[in-house]
Amino acid sequence: MLSSPLHPLLVHFPIALLLLGTVVQFLAIWKPNFFSNMAFFILSVGFLSGIVTYLTGDGAEDFARTHWGNAYRSVIETHQAYATATLVLFGAAVGLRIFMHYFKKSYLLPLVLVLCLAGSAALALTGYYGGKMVYEQSHTVHTVLATHSKAK
Repeated sequence: MLSSPLHPLLVHFPIALLLLGTVVQFLAIWKPNFFSNMAFFILSVGFLSGIVTYLTGDGAEDFARTHWGNAYRSVIETHQAYATATLVLFGAAVGLRIFMHYFKKSYLLPLVLVLCLAGSAALALTGYYGGKMVYEQSHTVHTVLATHSKAK
């Protein structure tokens, strides 16, 4: 068993890919022949890596509970809720892109972009709450260790 969870190591892949995919999807409005397929590929890989990362979240939650107790329970739940919203929004965008491909409904492209922008906002909030746990807890641990070493 790993001494640290995989989740913090994996989160960077969906973050980078989904944000890049959103930018490329935006560029597809002006140059669809060049950017449309690229956006679909990046968003799809980002979405799939997001699912994998989401599935590693339980291990990170167990690690946090073991090392930090239940102090961050509400932050963990908020982080998880935004992560779920992120996956739903980007999953809908990818699903809509697949629908557009098979049924040639290019007029739905603005809706895909709206889903990507909403997904990016949810992704930012997911990251905010994830960072809040890590950095606040890290600060608390360092403060306790410093206080403990001064007491000796």
